[in-house]
Amino acid sequence: MKKALLLVISVLWMCLKIVEAQDIDSLYQVFEDNRGEVAYRAALAIDETIGREPNFGSESNHDDIKLKLLRTMILYFFNNNDFQHVVQYSEVGIEHYDNIGDLFNQAGCTMTLANAYQRLGQLDKAIDCYNQCNDLMDQIGGEMAEVNKRYVINNIAEIHLAMGEYETAEEMYYKCIEMLGTVDVNDTASNLDLATYYQNLAEVRIAQNNPEAVGFAEQSLELSQKYEDTPHKLINRLMALSKAYGLVGRTEESAELMDEALHIAKANGETFMETSIYIQKGDYAKAIAMADENHYDELLQEALESAYLLERERNPKLALEYYERSVMMKDSVFNETQQQLIRDYQVRYATQEKEHQLAMEQEKTKRNRLYVVVLMVITILLMVIALIWYRLAMVRKKRNKELVHLNETKNHLLSIVSHDVKTPVSAICQVLRGIIDGYDTISDTDKKAHLMMLRSSSEALKDRMENIIRWVKQELANSVVTPEEFNLHQIVDECIKTQESVIGVKGLKVNNEVPNDLMAHDDINVVRMVLQNLLGNAVKFSYPDGEISIKAETQGDRIWVTVADNGMGIGEKKLDKIFNYMSTSSQGINGETGTGIGLFVSKQFIDKIGGEMSIESTKGVGTTVRFSIHSKNK
Repeated sequence: MKKALLLVISVLWMCLKIVEAQDIDSLYQVFEDNRGEVAYRAALAIDETIGREPNFGSESNHDDIKLKLLRTMILYFFNNNDFQHVVQYSEVGIEHYDNIGDLFNQAGCTMTLANAYQRLGQLDKAIDCYNQCNDLMDQIGGEMAEVNKRYVINNIAEIHLAMGEYETAEEMYYKCIEMLGTVDVNDTASNLDLATYYQNLAEVRIAQNNPEAVGFAEQSLELSQKYEDTPHKLINRLMALSKAYGLVGRTEESAELMDEALHIAKANGETFMETSIYIQKGDYAKAIAMADENHYDELLQEALESAYLLERERNPKLALEYYERSVMMKDSVFNETQQQLIRDYQVRYATQEKEHQLAMEQEKTKRNRLYVVVLMVITILLMVIALIWYRLAMVRKKRNKELVHLNETKNHLLSIVSHDVKTPVSAICQVLRGIIDGYDTISDTDKKAHLMMLRSSSEALKDRMENIIRWVKQELANSVVTPEEFNLHQIVDECIKTQESVIGVKGLKVNNEVPNDLMAHDDINVVRMVLQNLLGNAVKFSYPDGEISIKAETQGDRIWVTVADNGMGIGEKKLDKIFNYMSTSSQGINGETGTGIGLFVSKQFIDKIGGEMSIESTKGVGTTVRFSIHSKNK
């Protein structure tokens, strides 16, 4: 019950933040669309919403107010980790400063935009913005420009470090130290910058498992403590040195540093750093709970993945729970896109309402304005309540559906693997045991025969795993059907060519009787995979010098494809459950083994694209498989 209450409170806080962001966004649009009194009132409302004193007066012109609002809103959204809005308003600021020729503030906005892209994981865009910022600093010149260029180089190096490009990152960090030059002991800012560069060099060595990390990390911590660095950076220094000590086996000192970092984080309300510390300490349960409570999605994903890796050997059931949560978080990216469409509509609606209300305020008395404000508060509260209930219902429905799907997929996968992979693995083990036990006594002929058996079983295992992987991918990824127009005759030709060597060895005659100009409109990857499976089965179970025919005919908006052979055929008992994932595999004419799952996977994919599949077979006479796909003129 306590956890449920905390969850509700967290969701309420998140929704209120969303509404507040929309409110600011809408008010800014009112400011942009109006002049005079209406725009001035919208600007005052933005300051009031953010919770700060206005830094302009009624005599300020529209452009001055706009620039001050942009700086205020960019800082507000950055501090609230709303980097999408930071990108939006930074771009507006860059354009405005470019128009008035203010290079310094244009460079500042460009650096903020680069930081936002970096936090969003759009590293290419971040590097582009940092390079643009450097170009602007070159145009500005002077001591401050050189300082900012050093900060830019440091940030670009962090990106290279995150991408595993250690040599490039190290080179850029040394470049920052070189640009810093000789540091005076009384220059606090420069010494703290030097501490940052030493820590970054330590992080490069840690990533490379290089003991030199200890020296850099110790210098970094010493400078931060001496010059009284911020709690956030001091925690970073302690964590870096702890990792460095861990590399060289100084485990007790490493643990002490982590405890000290945790104490500072708790004392200063640094919940983000506290969560990071729990992850580094391996206390994933606390890390998951704290990241979940504070909506630190990136840390939550990292903690879930680390917990899964830790528990998968000793507690598979718990590991599966961590894995399912991790998968749900990744899938939520798609859900967020849908929710963004809803929020965009609400923003447009709120904008129209506020434009009307602000215009009416000019003509109404103080009492009427008070009534309007009360009405706005009630409306927003009702919208918030409705939004909360709607989001909770959607999240609950989506999670239940995903959990059911994951459990079904897990059960199917365990059944398939235990049933369909066990046979070839057992065969391989048995043959290897025979070769090893009697290696000195068995003849070369027998050894070759054993190796042939190993090859056959290995190929069968490979076929099984390929089909299992295809099925599991489409089940877990919940892949979307992507229909396109293609020539069916050409696809059949491609599938025949992939099996030409086996067809030639058995002397089979394979007839592509599909009309040359027959065009289909469906998922080409599904059609190609199903044809390859059916043709592979027909080749395996056909007698030497046998005949296989592939035909297609159009019926309404469907194309019915037929793959027929005059081979071994299938018995009635096996035919009844041929599309079951527990169907038993059989040997071909020359001892080839079927996958046992190929027809099941093919049937699953045909069902996914909205088609049908059927099979007819007579023992000793042959087999005919038919399936339907969409035609071009569906």
